Amino acid sequence: MNYTKAPGIEDIFPDRIELWNHIIDTARTVFKEYNIKEIILPIMEFTEVFARGIGDETDIVSKEMFTFEDRGGRNLTLRPEGTASLVRAYCENGDYNRLASSKFFYCGPMFRAEKPQKGRLRQFNQFGVEFFGEDSAYNDFEIIAVMDTITKRLGITNYTLLINSIGKESERNIYVNELKKYYSDKIDKLCENCKRRLDKNALRILDCKEPGCNVIKKDAPVIKDFLDDESLKHHNELKGLLDNAGIKYVENPLLVRGLDYYCKTTFEFVTDSLGGQNTFAAGGRYNKLVEMFSGKPKPAVGFAAGIERIFLMLESSFKAETSLDIFIIHTGDKAKPKASLTAYELRNAGISVDFDPVGGSFKSQMKRVNREKCRFVIIISDDELEGNYATVRDAQTREEVKIGFDTLIASIKNML
Repeated sequence: MNYTKAPGIEDIFPDRIELWNHIIDTARTVFKEYNIKEIILPIMEFTEVFARGIGDETDIVSKEMFTFEDRGGRNLTLRPEGTASLVRAYCENGDYNRLASSKFFYCGPMFRAEKPQKGRLRQFNQFGVEFFGEDSAYNDFEIIAVMDTITKRLGITNYTLLINSIGKESERNIYVNELKKYYSDKIDKLCENCKRRLDKNALRILDCKEPGCNVIKKDAPVIKDFLDDESLKHHNELKGLLDNAGIKYVENPLLVRGLDYYCKTTFEFVTDSLGGQNTFAAGGRYNKLVEMFSGKPKPAVGFAAGIERIFLMLESSFKAETSLDIFIIHTGDKAKPKASLTAYELRNAGISVDFDPVGGSFKSQMKRVNREKCRFVIIISDDELEGNYATVRDAQTREEVKIGFDTLIASIKNML
């Protein structure tokens, strides 16, 4: 029998949890500052939700989804991304889609059947934000500002914000035809994936990272040349808002994103510290997706960020804080009951405490203290019991003080 984890899935042990929670807590703080409300989405949906929302010809739907048939003969899929699920929930819940505008965030695991590699897992985690309500360049700016603020709060400096506009559907259709013409006599130079994409989803060719395809796309037509005055105005307003806020960006005319629902603004946060998987957050505008789910017309814009990729960017510089307040060392036959009671009383007072009920030698228990990286050590032995006090040691300075049991809790609180 195989008792190992499946490929592309990670266990997250306590030594990684503090940084993991720091990333999520930082994002939650920023979401609160922007008045963005949390929504918890189901991990699985009917397959049609993603086929409809993301697009049948995208790589996600055609090759990467974990899909299965339930006992009722219905096709279900583990969610590969959050936007389609959120739009489904938004359209299904009338109380929210009747509002003029709504702002949501989500956080949790996603699933894609990709080839596992650094920064690319089959079960991975994202947080994301979606704004519903206005076809406004300001909303595009605010969405970008949310992620830019999170990035800076986390102390990430080696990143670049890329932006582009892919216009409205009518403009994009004209552009796609020109793109097909450009690549029609270069098919033999494309990778196998891009040969398939040329007919089914030509925009995805511009996302390809294969060296040969990169060379060809340098001279490809750019979508900005096909935008009308309204789309250009929207894009210029966004750039003006970013400039005014001091948010630096680089225009990338070939940045199109690979999902069918995008229009107008697209953006990515990229870094050179992740190797091939250089994008750690990305998003854009999707004005027609709510209508595709039979909702009333409602423009929207959003983004998603990869928690594992952000983790990789921070793990070498992050310094974990002490997580345990007190560790109790007990020695002697009579000390264990008192140690147990002291731990119970301190925990009820809101202080984090641990101790080894087996006990053992003082030296062996001190090894546990060093491993736990606690702030203070309480030592209880037969001598302490006879004197009705505990010895409290600062784990860093090793300075000690004797404190009576009747004032121990109050004293510990003051010391913390």
